[in-house]
Amino acid sequence: MVGARHNYYAEEQTFAAPGSRTQTGTTGPTNKIYGKGLKDVDDGDIEGMLSKLSAAELEDLNNDFDPDNSMLPPSQRCQEQTSKVPTGPYKRERLMQFLEDTAKNEKDWDETVPYQKGVVRGTQFVDENAGASKGIGMEMPIEFDLATPDDDELSVEDEEIVIERALKKAPENDLVDLAGILGMHSVLNQPQFYNALKGKGQDENSGTTFSIPIPSYQPKVYPDEPENETNVDECISRLHDNDSSLKTVNINNMKRVSKEKIRQLIDAASNSKHIESLSLSNTAIADTEARCIEKMLENSPSLKVLNVESNFITPEMLARLLKATLKTQSVIEFHAENQRQGVLGIQIEMDMMMTIEENESLLRVGVAFQSMEARHRVSEALERNYERLRVRRRENNDPSATSK
Repeated sequence: MVGARHNYYAEEQTFAAPGSRTQTGTTGPTNKIYGKGLKDVDDGDIEGMLSKLSAAELEDLNNDFDPDNSMLPPSQRCQEQTSKVPTGPYKRERLMQFLEDTAKNEKDWDETVPYQKGVVRGTQFVDENAGASKGIGMEMPIEFDLATPDDDELSVEDEEIVIERALKKAPENDLVDLAGILGMHSVLNQPQFYNALKGKGQDENSGTTFSIPIPSYQPKVYPDEPENETNVDECISRLHDNDSSLKTVNINNMKRVSKEKIRQLIDAASNSKHIESLSLSNTAIADTEARCIEKMLENSPSLKVLNVESNFITPEMLARLLKATLKTQSVIEFHAENQRQGVLGIQIEMDMMMTIEENESLLRVGVAFQSMEARHRVSEALERNYERLRVRRRENNDPSATSK
């Protein structure tokens, strides 16, 4: 039995009264006021109870509300707490000036430890794991020593002169690191820039000068996928013999197979009672072969998955293939994207949408719908089919669920 859904709009609800006004000696939930249930309390009793409350208790009761209750308007969830009488109309400039003057005239908080320049007060938090990610403690590859032999402080002009001399004497690989640290990525190649940020220093692979040519990106070479080595003649023979071990036939990407042999394969699959998955993706089939697939969908109750992606089937023929699945109601996956004609058309999409809504077995449909209504309604239809499958699986696992 499905539990009753909680109704947020129901008038009959149970409230817990404050402990000081509930009847003493009772056990269980506090759902009574002065020995009466809320259903038995009329308006007269409520008025009498409110008349016994003091002004402070009435104010507390008025402020007792749920600020997260979305059913209340914002004016009731965020009540005004200001009791000061307004001095005049609202003027933002005067309010800002008043706040600034008030802040300046207020006395600062007393500090337990007086402020001293350069002294850290309290315990400073140090994240032990942040050093590896943020580079804390990283040894910088460049160091400038601007101190004079007499350890006298330098003026701004003298510092500029010393820095200029240090830059002139610095080797070019250090200047490359300095440019990367300063973010001058336009004069560096990518390895130089990231080596400078990570503090690794420059090497022969990244280059130690500004004049080195930027190497082009070398893409990774991945081995080609092996060709489909399915023996079509053997599959046709086993399907004609109704071989129970042959449940999946995959001839994807086999464009060299003749159309006549593909039609023979489809006719043999329509006679088999054990075939569950048939994949004909990227085999250059057209409507002629799709008509054989339509007959197979009408005559094969064991077929579960059909894949005809990346072919030359017209939208009208795709609609007929989907309609053919209604006869057996056994296909759960139908993949037919990336055909030569990319746009199906509104009329075809509506027809396919209504076919999917009538089908109670489809769980995945690979068709590119352009209409928002078609995508939405197809998604809802597939969700309903998933729910039917879940309920059916639950009933099979729990026999007592049917009696509830």
